[in-house]
Amino acid sequence: MLPMIKLGGLVARTLTKPLARVVKSRSKVHPLLNSVCGQLGQQQHRLSMKLHMGFRGISNYTIKPLPADQAVEQGADLVGELLIFSVALGVASLEYSRSAASARAKEAKQKELQLQEEREMEARFEYLEGQVVWLEDRLVELTKILESEMGARLELLVAEANRQKETPQKEQESPGASRLARRRQQRLDQNVHVGVDIDEKTAAEASTSVAKLWNSTYDAVAGLFK
Repeated sequence: MLPMIKLGGLVARTLTKPLARVVKSRSKVHPLLNSVCGQLGQQQHRLSMKLHMGFRGISNYTIKPLPADQAVEQGADLVGELLIFSVALGVASLEYSRSAASARAKEAKQKELQLQEEREMEARFEYLEGQVVWLEDRLVELTKILESEMGARLELLVAEANRQKETPQKEQESPGASRLARRRQQRLDQNVHVGVDIDEKTAAEASTSVAKLWNSTYDAVAGLFK
């Protein structure tokens, strides 16, 4: 679109010169144009003489009017120059207005893109904030579960230790009871071992869950700044 406007302006400036020559030639035969050009020529002559005498410092002078044909010719030249200047000024103004409108449209588009990026950034921060809050809640829950499990296992170990202290006294009273106590002790040891395995499994699952949560949060933060 812009090259066509420039091409149109060039064509208009090119056609203005022949049009000025037409005005100059028609001013010699057209009565109204001849009168207008004659008056313009006389005024131009008087103005130029006043400026010339003023620069030379001459105050007392008389300006003789130009002959009619010379006044018409100078007036026609002035009309042609004014026509060329007006067309050139109009084309330049049109090009400037078009370029200014294009610059404003480009600036508005850049502002819209910037606002869109800011909205996307804000949405990502809100999503990340929600992920962090959820992660904190999940960590609190896992901490409570681990504390309860470890507390229960610790109570079980304390109870088993108390039973082990009471077992030697019962073994002295009855051999059969001692054998029964040893079997119970073996079963309790197995239960304790199973409990320890369960604790290790629970801790491993909790650690895996926490690692996954931190990885998801890190991915969200990394995606935020892509």
